[in-house]
Amino acid sequence: MLHLVPPTQGPTSHDGSLDPALRSGIEAARLAAVERYGILDTPPEPAFDHITALAAELFSAPIAVLGFIGTDRVFFKSHHGLDATQAGRGADPAAPVMTPWLRTQFANGFHAGVPLHCADGYEIGTLCVIDRRSRRIDEQQMRRLRALGGVVTDMLTMRLSARRALAQAEMTSHEVDHRAMNSLQFVASLLQLQSRAAVLPETAQQLRAAANRVLAVARVHRTFTTIGKTDRVPILDHLRTLCAELSSSLGSEIRLESHDEVEVSKAQVLSIGLIVNELVTNARKHAGDPISVMFRRIDPTQHQLCVLDSGPGLPTGFVPTDSAVNGLGMKVVNALAAQLAGTLTATNHPTGHGARFTVTFPVA
Repeated sequence: MLHLVPPTQGPTSHDGSLDPALRSGIEAARLAAVERYGILDTPPEPAFDHITALAAELFSAPIAVLGFIGTDRVFFKSHHGLDATQAGRGADPAAPVMTPWLRTQFANGFHAGVPLHCADGYEIGTLCVIDRRSRRIDEQQMRRLRALGGVVTDMLTMRLSARRALAQAEMTSHEVDHRAMNSLQFVASLLQLQSRAAVLPETAQQLRAAANRVLAVARVHRTFTTIGKTDRVPILDHLRTLCAELSSSLGSEIRLESHDEVEVSKAQVLSIGLIVNELVTNARKHAGDPISVMFRRIDPTQHQLCVLDSGPGLPTGFVPTDSAVNGLGMKVVNALAAQLAGTLTATNHPTGHGARFTVTFPVA
């Protein structure tokens, strides 16, 4: 039976029925309660299917339905022994919500149901068993059906709590990213100021490189604050911003030459951004402009990141993985490539001018 009256009884009309205006307000609150659970029009789930199967078995009935009550229909979240996925909702608040549909579909049959109430007291659904022939049941069977209904409402409460906890965690993560971005930008500013005060040119260069590394991490946190809760990041959008900011800070022409957007795992973004930062900074130091950055998915299982310059090319015998010879920047790139479970290679530019550094790594 669909009960519109919440725990506190409201005013009634002269014939004892609930005032229409109050009834409308209560129905709106009930629908809002249903929406909070996010259960309407969702796909089947084994946990709920197990409950309807058990209800049918307890009653030795061929059909069991777990329905949730919308505006003008009852959505069947689980329908054991039945193909229908919804039923028209009865308009009479004093009668069981599925009575019109049951009378049409099972005119001479049997039906036993229990209402499902949320914590606010509103009826949000029903668990019922159906047979095409008339029969009798005992109180013990109804107690079991009510117990199963209690399991359903407990499951819904846990789902709602989990969704709220996840939303809170996402909010906290967003706040952490925002604060981390601000803190890192502050640290980078301090390093840049320190570089201007440095006496030795080499010291100033190292401080500027450190500032750029910190800013690269800050950019990733800034990206995370804008993409929401998704686990995939449109990497070209991130690299486009990164290249523009590196162009400004290094005073160089840095081009992103990829056009087809590719999404990567959120866990890979930091390593990708730092690799680009190191390789572009290194190219600016040793080769000059222009510098090109390319990112693509070379097959269903692998990504490829390339940085190309127009300088004199690589020295004879250069090995990018030789940690005994290479400087800090190449060591950082090797470590980041390893984090991506990828490989780093270096060759002269295909046109014969400049160098090409390539990191190939698996799709996460």
